[in-house]
Amino acid sequence: MKKILATLGLALALTTATVSAQTAGTVNGMKITVKEANKALKILTKGKMTWSKLPAEGKKQLITMMAPSKLVAAASRKGLTSKEKEAALAGFWMQKKMSKTKVSDSEAKKAYNRMKAAAKKAKSKRKIPAYSKVKNSIKMQLKQEKVVSRLMKSAKIKVK
Repeated sequence: MKKILATLGLALALTTATVSAQTAGTVNGMKITVKEANKALKILTKGKMTWSKLPAEGKKQLITMMAPSKLVAAASRKGLTSKEKEAALAGFWMQKKMSKTKVSDSEAKKAYNRMKAAAKKAKSKRKIPAYSKVKNSIKMQLKQEKVVSRLMKSAKIKVK
């Protein structure tokens, strides 16, 4: 019986040590894991430093640097309504998808020429800016249209 209790005690101690070893620090009780710290260090040091190699003062600086994102995340969970959270999430998702969507210069130029022709046909009095000034805006618009178009292809819309 003593052997079983000793084994269980040792197993519990090892488990506790492993869990606490995975926590690099806390901010208002929220954990910052060693994995998160290493991810930040990989970006900051271009892979030259890890949490285990970081001196104590460097560890404190890193946790202090990572704290604002944890605090903002916690504040946003508490301070946003469900509709606001949904809108923020949708906006983030859209930005992520748009960043991976490619639009060529020729696609943008064709869209510019179509807009220019449409304005001319509508006899618009507004001055059309040069392509070089609106190229990036047009590319962003086309990326958004591509993402939405892909979503709409698989949408099953029913009107009742």
